[in-house]
Amino acid sequence: MNERLLQFIQYKTGGKQAEFAELMGWSPQYLHKLLKEGGIGIRPIVALLEKFPELNARWLLLGEGAMLNTGADAVKSHLLKLLELEKYMPVMTPDELRLLEDGQTDFDAETVIRWEELLADRSKKINDRFNAAYKKQEELCKQDKAKK
Repeated sequence: MNERLLQFIQYKTGGKQAEFAELMGWSPQYLHKLLKEGGIGIRPIVALLEKFPELNARWLLLGEGAMLNTGADAVKSHLLKLLELEKYMPVMTPDELRLLEDGQTDFDAETVIRWEELLADRSKKINDRFNAAYKKQEELCKQDKAKK
């Protein structure tokens, strides 16, 4: 995997490791340690994939496929995330909606759980109102029939 990371650094910065470390928000020493020790942990991998969505995770981890996702793959992935998030829009705060409009599609698990709870509560309220209106309609129909 180190060789593939070096290839990606070559692609991204022409092989300038200090420049790549700066792009990642890492110290050059940290990047050097990652490359020399051989075992790149999950956190640096996640950081790379978050920072560079065009980087093909399968290639980085397993050496399979192309180094870069095709543009269509990246667009498809982004659209799928947006479609997943669309259902939460009615319960998002204005700040969360702004983040979504600015292109953020990764929200923490606690936020998604809160949205799920808000959606469930909203759905229950809508169903309760519908059932109350339906009962009222039934009562009015019975009253009309009794008058005739």
